[in-house]
Amino acid sequence: ATFLEKGLDWEALVRKERSAMKAGQKYIRGIFAGGTFCYQSQQVLQEAGVFVLSNSPLEGNRKLPDPYRSREHTLVDMGADEFTVGRPHPMIDSSLRRDRILAEAQDPEVALLLLDFILGFIASPDPAGELAGAITEAKVRAKERGGYLCVVASVCGTEEDPQDLAGQIRMLQKAGAVVLPSSARAAQFSADLIHSIGGAHG
Repeated sequence: ATFLEKGLDWEALVRKERSAMKAGQKYIRGIFAGGTFCYQSQQVLQEAGVFVLSNSPLEGNRKLPDPYRSREHTLVDMGADEFTVGRPHPMIDSSLRRDRILAEAQDPEVALLLLDFILGFIASPDPAGELAGAITEAKVRAKERGGYLCVVASVCGTEEDPQDLAGQIRMLQKAGAVVLPSSARAAQFSADLIHSIGGAHG
């Protein structure tokens, strides 16, 4: 799905996303439905010198003391046991992710939300639609404080998936998200943006 990056001026997009932020905005908050993507994103960030806290930490990263409360740079696997016992997986039910997006948006030190969207027959029929409203609202809350919240998303799927890949991407873009063709690219963009504001030391 590299069509997403054709003609993309990466550096200009980093600058654009950073330009409206206010001093003190410096942290990444990743809210993942996919444990593998949470892990992979930690790896990409670590290689870029950005160390995070996580409820499912990669070696070299610290364990998040309370999975329900983010601190500094945090990547949360919402599919981990503590979030899924007695309730559907976040690939099927987005409500916990929605709540977490809005909670992170309250923190004036957050610069960037990193999100994954997974398509397929085992996923929700409309993952992007379920969270588009929360993305828009999160960005509005940051703006009301005089800042700017960057939302970076990746969509894992194909044209054959029942959710309509192109439609899901459009919905996220309309909500104001930067959509990149893979979770790894989304994590790399996040690292570059954090470096550009000098907030890499988590």
